Amino acid sequence: MTNDNPIEVNEKGDQPKAETEIVKETDKDETEKEEAKKEGDDDEVHTPDPYYPPIIYLPEIVVNSGEDGEEEMFKRRAKLYRYAHECSPPEWKERGTGDVKILKKEEDHSARILMRREKTLKVCANHSILPWMELKPNCGSQKAWVWKTQLDFADEEPKQETLAIRFGNVENAKKFFDAFEQMRNYVLMMEAKKIREEEGVENTEKKDEQEKGIVKDNDAEKKDEQEKGIVKGNDAECDQNAVLSDKMADLVVESN
Repeated sequence: MTNDNPIEVNEKGDQPKAETEIVKETDKDETEKEEAKKEGDDDEVHTPDPYYPPIIYLPEIVVNSGEDGEEEMFKRRAKLYRYAHECSPPEWKERGTGDVKILKKEEDHSARILMRREKTLKVCANHSILPWMELKPNCGSQKAWVWKTQLDFADEEPKQETLAIRFGNVENAKKFFDAFEQMRNYVLMMEAKKIREEEGVENTEKKDEQEKGIVKDNDAEKKDEQEKGIVKGNDAECDQNAVLSDKMADLVVESN
């Protein structure tokens, strides 16, 4: 009679083949899990720590940007060029790409253009906006402007430069032109106001000097008149004394 139940043990006491295979596979899985766990524990124990604390702790230093007290009137990304006169023949050379700023300073009524290269933040343009400066459009482009400056402080020594700037679109180029003209007119108005104030102070000083001169003249005249009066008084006294002397002499003669 055949054994329909594979789990039951046969007459000889032997375990069925299917059950034996299942037990072996189970033991094998458990063995593999234990070995993997041991390997994982070994990895955790021997994993090196990548963090090394610093020997010296350096304090954070705040770097001054040099823009304290200045109001930002314009800021856009652009590419700057300079006209290299020293080359033969002269040619345009790229000076840097980054954010160009137009800054206004109320304290001394000035304005300037400041531009730094992106990533390195090295200054590639730094000069004042003066009333005589003029932006001219670049040939064949509405996105670029050309101008001259007598003193640019981007390098170690200030020097005269012919610069050109190109923006990504016409709108940014137009905004740069408007901000530049606004600051140029602002500097012009402040310089004119300063000249008028200086002229007003000079006129006031001259007027004060004139008034002082008139007072001095009046004082001198009064002093002269007083001196003349004193002299006249002395002359009159002298005359009276002479008359008295003559009369006394006449009396002495008559008595004799």
